Amino acid sequence: MPKKGLLSVDQAISAIVKKILPLKKEEKIKLSDSLGRILSKNVISKRNNPSEDTSAMDGFAINIKNSTNEFKIIGESSAGNPFKGKVGKNETVQIFTGSFLPKGTNTVIIQENTKNLTPEIITNTVTFEKNQNVRKKGVDLKLGELVVKKNTVINSRIISSIAMSNNNNVYVKKKPVIGILSTGNEIVDIGKKIGKNQIPSGNNLMISSMVKVFGGIPKILPIAKDKTKDIEKILNKNLDCDLFVSSGGASVGKYDLLKSVLDKKNINTNVNFWKIAMRPGKPLIFGKYKNIPFLGLPGNPVSAGVCSLIFLRTSINKILGINDFFPDLHVGILNGELKKNDQRLDFVRAYFDKNDKNKIIPFSKQDSSMINLFSKCDCLILRKPFEKKALKNTKVNFIKFPDLI
Repeated sequence: MPKKGLLSVDQAISAIVKKILPLKKEEKIKLSDSLGRILSKNVISKRNNPSEDTSAMDGFAINIKNSTNEFKIIGESSAGNPFKGKVGKNETVQIFTGSFLPKGTNTVIIQENTKNLTPEIITNTVTFEKNQNVRKKGVDLKLGELVVKKNTVINSRIISSIAMSNNNNVYVKKKPVIGILSTGNEIVDIGKKIGKNQIPSGNNLMISSMVKVFGGIPKILPIAKDKTKDIEKILNKNLDCDLFVSSGGASVGKYDLLKSVLDKKNINTNVNFWKIAMRPGKPLIFGKYKNIPFLGLPGNPVSAGVCSLIFLRTSINKILGINDFFPDLHVGILNGELKKNDQRLDFVRAYFDKNDKNKIIPFSKQDSSMINLFSKCDCLILRKPFEKKALKNTKVNFIKFPDLI
């Protein structure tokens, strides 16, 4: 069990899920702009697909009731230019893939199974069945049929399906606006001259990119100095956000002021929890600032990145109504050794063996300030609290980084 005062990762996720409410705003957008968005309404088909019985092959359309071994060719049917007459006994129409079946026909003999006795007469060389090589009207989609359920994340294949239903617009959930606050006297904007005791503000850009991947709209706020009034002034000017996420100021030092900003013990501003039994990322704060959910990440970049992968993703998913609150776990083979673990859930930075992608190599250095090493990770090995020493070829659970993270 975690020592007193530390929440487990699962407990922290449960608290976040309980306190954050889904955003109920939606918007109508063009289907062409919908990749990665989440449907807020069901999509209903506006047409049958195909709209008529259609040939699945190049060949000859016949009526099986009028089956003989010889047919007279009376015309052709191509996609977009169907045969307009009716096919009678011992007659056929040459037909091409995607073409409507002419009236009076119900079967297609493929071209390879026919022979021309004359330029206008063909003979069939194999047996055939009714509706052979025919795509029936509405076999893929029917008019009024549910195409895609609401709460579905739209991918490229779903876009194609919706397009074939003739829906040019879709209703999607509005993206939440995530206010990103960096705190610290030593932090300066990237590109500015950096003094001896200063560092560039990299965390806000990392978090911003993660917000985009998770489906939110990042809003990078001004850098706050280590003053309570400065932090509150910036937050008060950005109360249009759906979630605040900060980096830095979440620990117990003299200049770690976020807990005092949130710890008002009233309905609209409070601390729900502080400190997590995890490594890296122990000094994590979750609460509300003037009724807006607030996630306070540690300042060390690796800690901020790992906590974003777990808790920021959870927060945005809950806002969007996605019931997925922890990254998928995979199983790999350890190529290396790991020491026994203490009371915290450990996220060990690691990479795949280039000669065997099933094997995972942990980095020898795990310092939470080493962002360059973090950028070279392929995955994070999960080690449970008090887990014993892991030897080479041991099975381990790991989390993959999502694409673009």
